[in-house]
Amino acid sequence: MVTLTPYRGADEAALLATWNAALPVDPIDARTFRRKVLLDPNFDPSGLIVARDAGEVVGFCLCLVRRVPLEKVGMEPERGWITAFGVHPRARRQGIGSALMEGALAWFRQTERREVAIAPYTPNYFVPGVDVEAYADGLRWLTERFGFEVVARPLSMDANIVRFDPAPYAEREAALRAAGVRCEPLAPTAIPEFIAFMQAHLPGDWVRHARELLLDAARGHAGYDQILVAWLGEEVVGYCQFDGEHFGPYGVRSDLQGKGIGTVLMVRCLQAMRERGLHHAWVLWTSDETAQRIYARFGFRETRRFAVLRKRW
Repeated sequence: MVTLTPYRGADEAALLATWNAALPVDPIDARTFRRKVLLDPNFDPSGLIVARDAGEVVGFCLCLVRRVPLEKVGMEPERGWITAFGVHPRARRQGIGSALMEGALAWFRQTERREVAIAPYTPNYFVPGVDVEAYADGLRWLTERFGFEVVARPLSMDANIVRFDPAPYAEREAALRAAGVRCEPLAPTAIPEFIAFMQAHLPGDWVRHARELLLDAARGHAGYDQILVAWLGEEVVGYCQFDGEHFGPYGVRSDLQGKGIGTVLMVRCLQAMRERGLHHAWVLWTSDETAQRIYARFGFRETRRFAVLRKRW
């Protein structure tokens, strides 16, 4: 008999084994699970619903609502998220997935949500949505059986940067300098100006992401030069960052977009990655067509495409 119960600490090994069997292109290890799930400030064990068959873990659904506000967004009191969901392959087609999803939707209604999204939750999402190729059956099941609608189709992009050559962009950078724009690594003394720019012009999760990288730099675990900034006079007007092979985010003040600032920031950032001996750069997701074209110019190619799903009631 299949039962649904809240997550317990003793479930960890069995849950991870089921997760990795159910989501083969999105595996997870114990350290990542503890960091991104158990230690997430919004995590509630009752929202990690575990399906058991004769006591054995055979499925799970990770549901989240905000319990602490996100910068520039707040509590989002009507919204919830499903960030991971799966049934072990050997236990499928027995109604377990439907029971899990019905239990998840009931949990969201109990928490007075009016909307559920799969899976663009911040700060600790795993992927932006359902991989349309790897999990095509699951996507069809969610839309046809449970009425989720596709609201966006972001994609992941990767590039080999071993042979990246910044020389073709030298004239563009020189032209920006002549216009009073300089692009350079962030100096620790410029943190106040940088954070002020982020808070004024970019999404709250980007602010959080940059702040976490700066905290790592302050602890000696990262470098301030992992953030490149564009200055116009004494004002920060754009930035780009990387963390390992993860490229981005990057952004330019809206009134200065289209002037080549973002391109030069990308060049400087990719060159900094290459100088660290990195061979690849990847972007987990982008849904901006302009950004996709820019990435493509630098050798980025689509590696995965996702469907962001939403259900309202």
